[in-house]
Amino acid sequence: MSKNLIFIGLAFLGWLGYKKYILAQKINISLKNIGFNGGNFLNPIVNVQLEVENPTNTTADVQKISAEILLQNKVVGTVYQDINKTILANQKTVIGFDVNLKLQDAAIILIKNKFKNQIIELKGNLIVDFVYFPLNFQIQLP
Repeated sequence: MSKNLIFIGLAFLGWLGYKKYILAQKINISLKNIGFNGGNFLNPIVNVQLEVENPTNTTADVQKISAEILLQNKVVGTVYQDINKTILANQKTVIGFDVNLKLQDAAIILIKNKFKNQIIELKGNLIVDFVYFPLNFQIQLP
């Protein structure tokens, strides 16, 4: 009897590992929007929206995001946030989060470069079903 339980447990772990592998191969994460979302002059807030597509036939749970906002390769904001959102099978969902900017660092960079052609980067990880998905997005300010 105990051999059967061990076999069933190993089979379940194998199935679970296979599902994680399929998810890691197929999930699609894209930057939907990044923009200012209020705050005040001394404490600006950037809102980031990611679109996460789950093309598999099982649900996927987004647990956390850990990321940095960079301007001219200098970190001007960080986010470490629990998400706790379920993406249904064969569905897309938008995940939004706010990042408080370090005003002094961002202002110095923007003023030095006269706000022209600045590249904002989002780098970090999104954790989905305990699998780390790298985030590496860039958007150019007009």
